[in-house]
Amino acid sequence: MAHRRIIESEEFSDRIDTSLWPIVLTDNFSSELKEIYEKRKLAVDLYLKNLSNNEILELTGIHRNHLSKFIKRCLDFDENGVIWGYRALIPHKHLKSYKSTNTPDTDPHSHTPPSMNGAFQFLLACYPELKTLIENLYFKQSSRSASDPIIRGKEIHRKFIKKCTELGIKSPTQYPFNTVELARRSLYEYLKKLNYAHFEKASERYGEDAALIANTTGQGSVIKKIIRPFEQVQFDGHRLDVIIALVLYTPEGDEIVTIIDRIWLLAIIDVGSKAVLGHYVSYNKEYTPSDVLKCIRNAIIPWKPKKFTIPNLKYPEQGGFPSGVIEKAQWALWNELLYDQAKANLAEIVKDRLKQTVRCTVNSGRIKSPVKRSHIERLFGLIEQNGIQRLPTTTGSHPEDPKRRNPEKQAVKYRVSAEHIEELVEVLFAEYNGTRSEGINFSTPLEAMLNRLKRYEVNQMPEEQRSNLNFLSLKATREVQGSIKKGRRPYIQYENARYTNDILARSSGLIGKKLGLLVNIDDLRVIEAFLPDGSELGKLRASGRWGITPHSLQVRREIYALKRQKLLDFTASDDPIEIYQKYLESTLKTRKTNRNKYLELTRKNSESEGNDNIEIIHEETLQEKVNEEIIELAQVKRRTEEVSKVEVPKPNKIRRTIVF
Repeated sequence: MAHRRIIESEEFSDRIDTSLWPIVLTDNFSSELKEIYEKRKLAVDLYLKNLSNNEILELTGIHRNHLSKFIKRCLDFDENGVIWGYRALIPHKHLKSYKSTNTPDTDPHSHTPPSMNGAFQFLLACYPELKTLIENLYFKQSSRSASDPIIRGKEIHRKFIKKCTELGIKSPTQYPFNTVELARRSLYEYLKKLNYAHFEKASERYGEDAALIANTTGQGSVIKKIIRPFEQVQFDGHRLDVIIALVLYTPEGDEIVTIIDRIWLLAIIDVGSKAVLGHYVSYNKEYTPSDVLKCIRNAIIPWKPKKFTIPNLKYPEQGGFPSGVIEKAQWALWNELLYDQAKANLAEIVKDRLKQTVRCTVNSGRIKSPVKRSHIERLFGLIEQNGIQRLPTTTGSHPEDPKRRNPEKQAVKYRVSAEHIEELVEVLFAEYNGTRSEGINFSTPLEAMLNRLKRYEVNQMPEEQRSNLNFLSLKATREVQGSIKKGRRPYIQYENARYTNDILARSSGLIGKKLGLLVNIDDLRVIEAFLPDGSELGKLRASGRWGITPHSLQVRREIYALKRQKLLDFTASDDPIEIYQKYLESTLKTRKTNRNKYLELTRKNSESEGNDNIEIIHEETLQEKVNEEIIELAQVKRRTEEVSKVEVPKPNKIRRTIVF
C-alpha cells in the first residue's frame, strides 16, 4: 500500500519514535481547536501502530489524503533542525512561509489587483543584490558612520527603492512600485525576521554590552555547579570609583596636595564557597604582572589582621579571610583559575608561576567577558555599593551619577589617602566573608567553606616549599664577565647594573661560564645565582646604590628610559631611585600618570623600610661548592683537549686558576 511507504522509507526510520517528538500544551486551546487537534494526534498515533486507513477514518473521521499530509508534516524539520512532531498538527499553524512563483506585476487592463503573497521573498530571490544590500545596511557590515551608528528602517527602505531603480525595476506596474507603500511593510517584516534569525548580529545594533552578553551566554552546555572549595577560583581587576589625595612636602616645609584617580582592586574568589581568598590594591595606571602575582600570593599565604590607622575601624566579629580562620585553607592551592585576557594576565611570568607554584589549569576566557566570571563581578559591585561609592570622594558609576559631588575637592578636603582605601577594602572583604548569602543556603562564605572542607580534601602547598615561596621570581641566565689580565673581578650584568658577591669575586674560574638566575622583579637589589650544575652560588648584590634602595624591574627600566631621553642624569655615587623620586615629585602637577608611579614607589620604600631581606651568605660552604665546580669544569676542558691532541696543562697550572 502506497501510504505505508511513508514510514517504511529509510529516510524516516529514525523519526517515527514519538517519545522524542516535541509535545503540545493544549490547556489554552478552545474546546473546538482542542477536539480537532486531539483527533489529528489520535489519527497519527493509530497510523504509526499500523491500523488501516478505514479503521482510522472510522475512529477519527480523518480521510487518508489528509492523514498522509499530517504524517509528512510531523516528520519534517523546523528552521532549527528539530522535528515538528505533534506541533505540526496544531490547527492553522503554518510550517513554512508562502513562496510566490512569479512577480505580482499589475495588468493595466485588469480591474482585479494581483496577489502579493510571497512577493517580497520572490523579489529577493530574483535579485540577490537587494538581499545583500538590506542585510549589510541593517547589520552595518560596511560603510559604518559615526553620526548614524544604527540605521533606521525608513532609511533602509529609501535605499532599497533606489537600488530597485538601479536594477531596472522602474515600471509602475512592477513590484514593489505597484503597491501603495512601495513594499514598506514587507521590508519591515523582513527586518524583524533578520533580528530573530541573526541574534548575535542584531544585538550589536544596541551597543557593546548587548553584543557581549549575546555572544557569551545562552549557548553550549550548562555550566556544572561547583560546590567543592578550591576546585575553581575566579580572578579579575576592577578600577575603583574613587579619588584619593597625595600629600607632599617641599624642602621648605610647604604642603602640596594632589589627587590620584586611577586605583585598581584585584581579587580572587572561591567559586564553591563564594569566599574571597585574597586581594591587592594597585596604584599603577594599568595593573601589572607583579600586581597579579601579589594578589595570588595573598590568596595562598595565611592571612594576618592589619593594624588600622582609621579611628574606630575594626574587623567584624564573624568575618575575616579563609587562610586566617580555617586551618585547612592555609596554603591551599586551587585546581582551576578563571580570568580575563587582560594584558597583565598574559605575561609569561604569571603563567609560569601558576604552572610551577600553584600547579593549576588556567581558563582565560574571552576578552572583556565578565559573564563567565559572574561571581567576581558581583563581588566588585557589592564592594562599590557598600563602601567605595559611599565615600565623599567617589566618582560614581558614571559622570552623571548623583553620588558624584566634586570628588577632587572632597579628596583634598578630607585627605582620603591610599592607606585609607586599603584599610577600607580589607574590612569590606572581611565583612563580605562573614555575611549570609542566599546562594550558599543562607550561610556565610566562611561557614560554607568550613563545612565543605570537612567533606572534601584540598591540595596544600608542601611545608618544604613554604619558606622559600617567591611568586615574583623571573628565571634568566647570564655569562660571568671579568678579566684577570685587566684585574677585573668576576661579575654578571643584569638590566644595566653589575652584580657580584665575595664568592663570585674570588672565583675567576667562572669567567665565561653561564649562571642561572632567579630575579625578584619586585626587588632588584639582589639576584639569586646558581652554578651550571644547579648548586647555589648565593645572592649577588647590585653595585653602587642600586643594591641599597629597594626598586622593581619596572622602575629601573623607567629610570634608564628617562636617562636615554636625557631627562635624568646620575653618576655611580648617586642614588638613581632618589633622583627618580625627585623627578616624579617635580612633575606631579603636570603629569597625572606620574602620580601613580610616585605612590607605588613610596609604598615600595615604606614596605621595605627596615626589612632588608638579603640573607647572610655562608661563605665557607658556598666557596667549597664553587671550587668543586671549577675543578670539574677544568677536568672537562682537559679531557676535551686530550681528544683534540692538544698538550694537557699541568695540574699545578690548573690549580693556580683557583683563588681561595
